[in-house]
Amino acid sequence: MAASRAQRAKAAEKRARAVALRIAGVDWATIADRVGYRSPGAACTAVGEALKANLREQDMAVDELRALGLAKVQRLQAAFWPQAIQDKDPKAAKIILECLRQEARLQGTEAPTRVSVDAQRLGDEILALLEDNDGPGEVT
Repeated sequence: MAASRAQRAKAAEKRARAVALRIAGVDWATIADRVGYRSPGAACTAVGEALKANLREQDMAVDELRALGLAKVQRLQAAFWPQAIQDKDPKAAKIILECLRQEARLQGTEAPTRVSVDAQRLGDEILALLEDNDGPGEVT
């Protein structure tokens, strides 16, 4: 039998109190006793579930924000597309290119940044020289 709305609300309140106590540094046994869980393990499980639910909610909020940003970029792109293509307006073309960059960032499809192996090696050599220094101002 599914839990009633009141039971779900009571369980959510119980988990919220357990999370607040854990954040305050209270141990699992004390949380179980104060909040009414059968055991310290049950309190730990409840807090873990509450944190997972919170992460899912945050993920959903980030996804919504990303979708909203993407919609704005696409709307701006659509508004300037005719000027960039038909009128060959350089300013509109720049806006379109920036829209494409933002769209790639928001969708996670932009090319990864490459690190030069030579630059990394040079940095490592400089750090090694600095570590080998006998003291400030002395170069060996």
